[in-house]
Amino acid sequence: MLAVSLPSFGVHPLSLLEQLLQGALSEFVSSSRSSVDQALSSYLFGTFDVAARHGGAPFSDTPGVVGLNHVLSAGGTALVLGVVLYSSLRTVVGASGDPRHYLHAVLPRSLIAVALALLSLPLIQQAINLNNALCDLLVGSARPSLASLPWSSPLSGPAIKADSANLFLLGFAAALILTVVILALGYVVRYTLLAVLCAAAPLAAIAWVLPETRGLARQWLRLFSVALFMQAGQLLVLRMAVALAFARDRGVTGMLYALASLYLALRVPGALNVASHYAASAEGAGRRWSRAVRRLAATEG
Repeated sequence: MLAVSLPSFGVHPLSLLEQLLQGALSEFVSSSRSSVDQALSSYLFGTFDVAARHGGAPFSDTPGVVGLNHVLSAGGTALVLGVVLYSSLRTVVGASGDPRHYLHAVLPRSLIAVALALLSLPLIQQAINLNNALCDLLVGSARPSLASLPWSSPLSGPAIKADSANLFLLGFAAALILTVVILALGYVVRYTLLAVLCAAAPLAAIAWVLPETRGLARQWLRLFSVALFMQAGQLLVLRMAVALAFARDRGVTGMLYALASLYLALRVPGALNVASHYAASAEGAGRRWSRAVRRLAATEG
């Protein structure tokens, strides 16, 4: 009998799978880089109205934010009038209770709250301008460039072409792209959160009038401070990362260094949140010690 031999094409299944995986990773890194850079260029280097046709428009001019802020300002003013009327009746009748609810205590806070509610957008824009000035100082130039960021060298076109045959390096590059995507997503969430906080600023100002709702005003201020100034903190981390020589390495060292820099940048909001809670705790402890000293002085007197 004649032996029938099957034709051999010289293709190993594992080799073919490796080539397909390398091609998919290389295409993913190359195609995702431009989209991520475009998103970061709008959000990373400053806080502006990204929907405006011309760049650098004030954040407080966002149409949806302005309209809702004005509506809540009107509603908050009506609430303050109700609180003042209630406090006036309590004062006239002479009802017993917390003296912080009497008119002489509520009226000054109400006037300040109404003024803050009506001027909330200009005041918020001044805080945003301060953040943008800090960002410009940290970036170091009027026109920020994505080409100087820590992940630019490991994810550049020549680096990806050189690593296209190395599955290990392509895996690191894909992980680096995913981390940058997380950073970009965080800035989209930050932008939306700032818009909501700016629109709700009048309610936060009105909540400062009564002692029962003053905690809500503090929570708004803490959340706004962390969401706004996290940008300057993250740019400081990225600027320090660029200043070191590892940021120019295109190999594994550069990718690991870029991942470490992004990890530190993503930890900035949590660190600011913890710091704000410590500041609030220190403020509360200071008030308690001050009251204790005043009581002690009154007792000795």
